[in-house]
Amino acid sequence: MNVYWIQSFWFDNFFENAGTLQRSFLTVDGFGTRNVAISAQLNVVASGAFIETRDGSITGDLGTAAVGIKWYEFVDDAGFHHVDTDYFVPHAIIHNCVGFQVELAYRRTWAGAMGTILYFND
Repeated sequence: MNVYWIQSFWFDNFFENAGTLQRSFLTVDGFGTRNVAISAQLNVVASGAFIETRDGSITGDLGTAAVGIKWYEFVDDAGFHHVDTDYFVPHAIIHNCVGFQVELAYRRTWAGAMGTILYFND
């Protein structure tokens, strides 16, 4: 793998304390067709909690955060392909990529994430 460009990205200081799922996206496209290796990871998580006592029962929930590749697109001999991921894919190597999107999802937490995109020739 001959890496010719390294691009970093980050999601800094995202906070939600009401228990409503929030999503933040980074879309990278418009670069033609490139080979890319993508990685994304949480770099800070401070989970909150909601606890309620009512009629002798305790209920509540904890904060969560996740980051990963949401979708990507590539071209091969069969044509153009759009791939939606079913979960938070933390890394991928995509040949002939034309675009991708990374998602940070969080609720009842303070979170941050970061990642790297390597552009390479075979």
